[in-house]
Amino acid sequence: MKIAIIFGKELPYTMGVYFERALKTLGHQVEHYSPQDIGTIRAEYDLYFRVDDGHYDHYIPERLKPRVYYVSDVHLKKPFKRVRRILSDKKYELVFCPMRKETQILRKKSPVEIVWMNVGCDPDIHKRVDTERTYDVGFVGSDGGVPRKFYLQEIKERYPNSFISQADYREMGRIYSSSKIGLSFAIRGECFTMRNYEIMAGGAMLLMKRLRDDSAEKLGFIDREHLVIFDGPKDLFDLIDYYLKDKQERERIAENGYRLTIERHTYTHRLKEMVDIARERLGLRER
Repeated sequence: MKIAIIFGKELPYTMGVYFERALKTLGHQVEHYSPQDIGTIRAEYDLYFRVDDGHYDHYIPERLKPRVYYVSDVHLKKPFKRVRRILSDKKYELVFCPMRKETQILRKKSPVEIVWMNVGCDPDIHKRVDTERTYDVGFVGSDGGVPRKFYLQEIKERYPNSFISQADYREMGRIYSSSKIGLSFAIRGECFTMRNYEIMAGGAMLLMKRLRDDSAEKLGFIDREHLVIFDGPKDLFDLIDYYLKDKQERERIAENGYRLTIERHTYTHRLKEMVDIARERLGLRER
């Protein structure tokens, strides 16, 4: 299938880059366009795929169809309002969203079909490396403000032999492969996040703050089987202490999480599912 994928490539690790790589892995002919270049796209593609990149003022014109949109930041107030307006204007024929709550809300008044579709990992980047697990806790990212920064600071103080910092995206695999426990703290508890997959793909045991929805269960991830869920600060530190001591149980959970992630939750899996849904719902025919 010939696909035009549209997103801003300001960062080398943005979601659109992973989507583009996955589509090419699946054998599709893919050409990238920046949002500012949408007007130059010719009507010669089987699918026009817009990936959320924070630019909401660039629309795929009516002459280019079918149009698919993957929205990711709708847990934030301003992006949610912008996306809702875009959908009400029927700028796309099909929309995918990783947040179950927002998917349900958007569906109520949207004239466009919206499908829940979570994110994933790229095994070429988010990979398990053969190295000793020297870090007690690993977290790659920003402090995220209140309350996460307080949790991270406390972890640094209690477990000084940890990696709690930002890092080059190409280093994530090595860092999580070197971590006994990988921490995920979605500030708003919005959904199962990219960081969750990145931790498990690196082979660390995922310790995750409880989500506001059931996306983990819907994706097949079970507490104490593939990952471990915490509810508050006391619970978090009790669990870190417990699993740092119980190596056998920690590694069992980490291995289960790793296997499930690699076997079912890569971006290649996600993009295959999205293309299959687009074919079915939009009646796509390859040229």
